[in-house]
Amino acid sequence: MNAFDFSNLASDSSKAFRLEAFSFTFDFGLNIYFDYMDDLHAIIGETEIEFWQVEEQASEIHIDVSDFSSLKQVLEMFADAAPSDLEAYQEIVKGGYATWETVADWHLDNYFSEHMDDYDFGHYLMHDVSCIEIPEALQGYIDYEQYGKDALINDFVTIGSNIYNNH
Repeated sequence: MNAFDFSNLASDSSKAFRLEAFSFTFDFGLNIYFDYMDDLHAIIGETEIEFWQVEEQASEIHIDVSDFSSLKQVLEMFADAAPSDLEAYQEIVKGGYATWETVADWHLDNYFSEHMDDYDFGHYLMHDVSCIEIPEALQGYIDYEQYGKDALINDFVTIGSNIYNNH
């Protein structure tokens, strides 16, 4: 296959996914459009490429990939996850908390709540999550903002728009 044929096969933008890549064989960068892994393999053939990121055309979410294994994982996640989950997964991986192979499980195991300010988080922990019953007469003396701030520093981590357990 020559560079012209390769470029023609890769440029059908009506397909579901777009992969930013660099072809070492032809020495140029390009976008490869494909619908599934077999389609991608048929387009690439023996061409040596380096991946940069994949995007699902419908949601326009960009995810960094570096090899076929991580690309396959990402495509499976596109099929199974909501766009908001994919954005959260991307933030988790970028933060170094999990890899693409483990990110879905890490998210499920550690997700605590959506992000909220320190006061609301402290109030949420005290009243909705806590096992401690606080008498109504004492509730006015509790510094919910400081409690929420301390909990976010010591026991939780904010990644993107979500709060996760830090244990």
